[in-house]
Amino acid sequence: MSTNVAQTLDNIRVLDRDDMATEARRICVTLAVSDMMVVPGLAKVGARRVLILREMPGGRLGSFALGPAAWDMVLVPNPADHWAPDLPADFAKEVVRVGWIVRQTGRRRPQDKSAGVILATGGGGTQDTRDRLYPVLSRILERARKQVTMAVTQALGPRAAGQALSEVDRVIDPGSGLNDVFRCADIVISTAGYNSVLELARTDTPTLLTAIPRSYDDQQARVRQWGPLLGHGLEPDGEDAAADWLIDQVRHPRRRSPVDLGPDGAAEAAAILARLA
Repeated sequence: MSTNVAQTLDNIRVLDRDDMATEARRICVTLAVSDMMVVPGLAKVGARRVLILREMPGGRLGSFALGPAAWDMVLVPNPADHWAPDLPADFAKEVVRVGWIVRQTGRRRPQDKSAGVILATGGGGTQDTRDRLYPVLSRILERARKQVTMAVTQALGPRAAGQALSEVDRVIDPGSGLNDVFRCADIVISTAGYNSVLELARTDTPTLLTAIPRSYDDQQARVRQWGPLLGHGLEPDGEDAAADWLIDQVRHPRRRSPVDLGPDGAAEAAAILARLA
């Protein structure tokens, strides 16, 4: 758990998912907030229930139905002109799109720092995820290195320790500071998770985005939307194009403009949750 989260919360309990509703009833919670997760038994907890629902394929939305009860509110962390979930009438009493929620950090990199090429492959994923993603990245790096010289650093968290790509030159564990590493990088190659994409959008770092298969996260849709804004998005049959973009970026380094993410969705979401509590 990152330091800033620990400092924000008064009490932290780590529980198995199956035990969460029982504990919520025991301590008589008045507001239960689930971030892309349905807790078994939550419908029976005598509290207001809020679901944070990020962009996902429509066919999987039913997996987040609360059951015999409706969610009191669904918070969608993107602007009104972006994704809107197509939910049945009994899914939630209210759906509110609050805007992008992203850590508020500096936009541009320190002038005296350079992290070279950073490869960020998410929090670790599963072996199946790595088996599908790593060969693609290996081919792109191999093709690029036939044309240019570059040092590649892979950012890995504790869950992925020992699972580095064989083509990287070094491995780092950035902890909660991956967004700072993004700002210092010359180029970032990153999977298209919600947090990573938005943190990269706030930088001026050229980025190659690639999707990984996730249960409830449409990363390929995110690649198509954000790839052109951040640098380049890897399409399923686009390895050569991605390598060419990387080669050109190494040969002709250039920054880009940070993306305007609009009003702070975190502030809007916090105000809503405070009213519900």
